[in-house]
Amino acid sequence: MSTEQSDRLVGTVLDGRYRIISRIARGGMAKVYLAEDVRLERQVAVKIMHDHLTEDGDGDYATKFIREARHTAKLAHPNIMSVFDQGHVDGTLYLVMEYLPGMTLRELINDYGTLTVEQGLDIASAVLQGLGVAHREGILHRDVKPENVILVNDGRIKIGDFGLARPVNNATDTGKSLMGTVAYIAPELLTRTQADNRSDLYSVGIMLYEMLTGKQPFVGDTPMQIAVQHAQQPMPFAAETNPTVSRAIDDVIQWSTQKNPEDRPRDARVMLDALRHALTRPDGETAAPTRVIEPALGSVEDNLETQRAIPTVTATATAPLVLDERPVRVTKPNKRLFLIIASLLVILLGGGSGWWFVFGPGSVTSSVAIAGLSPAAATAALTNAGFVVVEPNESVYDSEIPVDAVVTTNPVVTSGLPKGTEVHLVVSLGPEPLAFPDFAGVTTGDFTTQLAALGIDVVDTLRAFSKGVPAGQLVSVESEAGGAIKPGDTVYAGDKVTLTESIGKIPNVSGLSLADATATLKAVELTVSTTTTLEFSIDVPKGFVIGIQSTGNIHPGDEVTLVVSKGPEMIDVPEVAGLTIAAARDLLKSLGFTVTVITDIPEKHWGQSWTTAIDTDPAAGTSAPMGSNVDLRGGAS
Repeated sequence: MSTEQSDRLVGTVLDGRYRIISRIARGGMAKVYLAEDVRLERQVAVKIMHDHLTEDGDGDYATKFIREARHTAKLAHPNIMSVFDQGHVDGTLYLVMEYLPGMTLRELINDYGTLTVEQGLDIASAVLQGLGVAHREGILHRDVKPENVILVNDGRIKIGDFGLARPVNNATDTGKSLMGTVAYIAPELLTRTQADNRSDLYSVGIMLYEMLTGKQPFVGDTPMQIAVQHAQQPMPFAAETNPTVSRAIDDVIQWSTQKNPEDRPRDARVMLDALRHALTRPDGETAAPTRVIEPALGSVEDNLETQRAIPTVTATATAPLVLDERPVRVTKPNKRLFLIIASLLVILLGGGSGWWFVFGPGSVTSSVAIAGLSPAAATAALTNAGFVVVEPNESVYDSEIPVDAVVTTNPVVTSGLPKGTEVHLVVSLGPEPLAFPDFAGVTTGDFTTQLAALGIDVVDTLRAFSKGVPAGQLVSVESEAGGAIKPGDTVYAGDKVTLTESIGKIPNVSGLSLADATATLKAVELTVSTTTTLEFSIDVPKGFVIGIQSTGNIHPGDEVTLVVSKGPEMIDVPEVAGLTIAAARDLLKSLGFTVTVITDIPEKHWGQSWTTAIDTDPAAGTSAPMGSNVDLRGGAS
């Protein structure tokens, strides 16, 4: 049986909106599907968390997945995979992302081995531009590697999986996927210190080395062996494997992969500027940095007095990259180093379970579910977990968390932080108030996209006939409670609305027979009532249809009542003799007659008291159809 045939989700519609077409990937945490967004009629990628993680006892992974997805959805950049939606329905936790047909950087390296310098720098530059935006928003990636870099068929380069929960244990991750992550890990993560922007830059440097050499700088049979090399072994030079790599580019790789984060570029923009400078000045400003030969794990004491040279690297946006060499004495390892070595030995002797406690989430405070709690309750929970809650509180609009309840913390406590980390509570202001946009002349599809960007959910789209609105454009919008929403009305992120779309005018049935009018309306899916409404009409003959009786919008499937003509109404002709000609004329017109005045007196004098109405035809006291003509004869009194 094929994968698709055996996958229960293929062919289903998730959450009433996403039709699952096929499964395109599977990882330790989730499966990824190609799907169709039936509401917006576009292809998307849907990541669905494995059931055993969604159902974990304390909900840590699910909470992390949801919170991080919300933060990631705020990132908008051409080099970042967009997040469109997230939901939790019937026990299924899912994330909706843009679908990017293409290949991963891992697949490209596997297929071609070593990339050209231009290719490698193009990819690294795109990744750095995306990371720069994320870092400015306070979001770390924490897992930069070729598997998370997408090379789209149209030439775009995007980085995905920003900060999403990634549990690492025997139940959720294979040894192979652990090896894939640890191959790019920054050394400071081994010492339980807090990661920052420079940890991501370390991973970019390792990845750039691999693109230019076709191999990873540190390899081993187990994740622990690779991690030890990241912490202890010097970074090799890419030019030793690929002579086409210039000294300047190798300098940037060495700079970004320094063991101490303080010795790396301070942010993605500085590293990007350095790469661009290296591409234009391949020989650099000075000689290439001296290769650092650091002591192996088992020979620290034998090399205490070894003299060596390490590069001091500086760069700014305006100054060129400069590498200065200076001698440094290797000092005696401190107590922390011995603890790290001891921990690594425990891992090597104790098997894969130790990884969780030294490198993974077990090395930091436990996750705390605080969303929806009062500030006092959240502070207590965070304090018990090892965090320090500090003032002032921050605030944010949130459509799900009640006003004055806690939404999250800054930094996010689910990001894997060390005990003692200071965090600020982020408290809900409630849903964000918004001015409802004008929808006149806007198509339904465009307006749905516009509302989605505001966080307003379209729960249904109705079709209605409209005389004044062209087909495909919006006629009206209603709130979840059923009230009409007008442009400029105050709404809130998280509100749900129903749209009514025009399907054009109802066919004109005026002047048709009852049978013909009924057939015409049935052809456009309207049901004609067996009862009719009768009205006088001077334009439509008796027994023929004047129109349809309606109040509000009429939708396909609605029942309508036909209005049938009784012919013109008969009106009694009044006595006008003795009135002025003008007064007699006006009286007859007010009753619905047309009037022809027969007199020799000029019209400008008809209102004078010496003019008089003599008689009418038809004569006073008789009846005539409304709208018919009455001759008025007048003269001088």
